Amino acid sequence: MWKVFSETITLIFNENMKKILFLFLATLMLPAVTEAKSVKLKQFNDVYIFGQSGRNSQKKGSAVSLTMGVTKALEDGANDPKDVDVMCFFGKVNHSKVKFFSLFSPEDPNQNIDWEKDGGTSPWCKFEGKSSEPDAYYALKNWKHRNHTKLEKLDGIDFDSATGEQIDALTVSDSYLAENVTVGDVILFQTDEKGYGKGKKGLIKIVAIEDDPDPKKADKKGQGQYQRLTLNIKIVK
Repeated sequence: MWKVFSETITLIFNENMKKILFLFLATLMLPAVTEAKSVKLKQFNDVYIFGQSGRNSQKKGSAVSLTMGVTKALEDGANDPKDVDVMCFFGKVNHSKVKFFSLFSPEDPNQNIDWEKDGGTSPWCKFEGKSSEPDAYYALKNWKHRNHTKLEKLDGIDFDSATGEQIDALTVSDSYLAENVTVGDVILFQTDEKGYGKGKKGLIKIVAIEDDPDPKKADKKGQGQYQRLTLNIKIVK
């Protein structure tokens, strides 16, 4: 009887061990379940960017670092060109008959840019140095590096509610110029892989277009090249 009892216990034990071993191996074979990481954003509000009259001004500037949310002058770009992602111009581009605001990349790799101030490729040719030294080292054409920032106006996207996941999933077209931007417009961008932005995506919203608040510029009111755009920026971290 003891022998029968012992054999029964052994059989039960072996069967249970088989089940435990089977479950253990099955667990190892299951695909790993990883929790999706959220895509975080940085946001900068009320960033000013002036038309081309501010290109040489340290206080105003016609350029912006999208990764830092900081306004830049041409001299800043010459000294640290990988930090300038987008620039602002008021005037005619692409043979337009009217003038308007455009945001543009420091360079468009799809174009062979003509840097001649009069009759060259607008808007790039308009960003020369100071009038006394138009070919100074900080003129846009003389920068050692010019970021290729993709820019595309979007319809049907709510800037304020857009999440990191939504922005990161968007595809940016091979465009480096956003023409005829006005208040309320949302522009999708992707920074240059070789710049400080390292290919990050984001959104720009045009919040306001205003005259230069400097009382010395009172006679320039309403003239776009002397006005400033206020931008809100979201960029994937």
